[in-house]
Amino acid sequence: MGGVPVNTRSDAQRSRVLLVDAVQSLLEAGRIGFSIPELAAAAGVGVATAYRHFPTPQDALQAFHRRAIEHLVEALAAVDAGPDPVDRFHRCCRTWVDQAVQWGPAVRYIRSSKGFIERLAAGDESITALHDMLAEVLNALALQGKTAEYDVTYAVLLWITIFDERVVYDLTEHRRWSTAEVTDHLTGAVAGALGITV
Repeated sequence: MGGVPVNTRSDAQRSRVLLVDAVQSLLEAGRIGFSIPELAAAAGVGVATAYRHFPTPQDALQAFHRRAIEHLVEALAAVDAGPDPVDRFHRCCRTWVDQAVQWGPAVRYIRSSKGFIERLAAGDESITALHDMLAEVLNALALQGKTAEYDVTYAVLLWITIFDERVVYDLTEHRRWSTAEVTDHLTGAVAGALGITV
């Protein structure tokens, strides 16, 4: 009936995953200015398939960046809230560094010309999800009087600025700090900036 295989949708999803994975591999290898045919070859899919998913390399880069943020949000959401908001904050910071070590070496090449708050105001779904996740952690701190900063969006902006994947990359790759050292220093920086009492 129609001659369309029932697994077309799952094949398309699998191809998209392979392509986004290939974006990460290419960036980690320093191949920043890749073409769609090069991406297709790295992913092991046809060029036409690659173009169907991503008409331009920029589309592919954005998809990879979006997936990285989604993975970060999922990991942060999996951190148990518990009764102590300060402990949760520390565990979120540790989780963030663990995540950034995985995709940071590739994501560091991707920059948006728009600011975080600008993208938030425009309704960017991945940015909104990250903001809301971090705001929940910060609001819990504020409710117990554990932070001096009550402008939540500003506090989120400071947190993501300090935990920028380029910072994590620099400290792990070029200062040779362990993830524990990076976590301790960046967590302390955020806590100091936001007046979080421990």
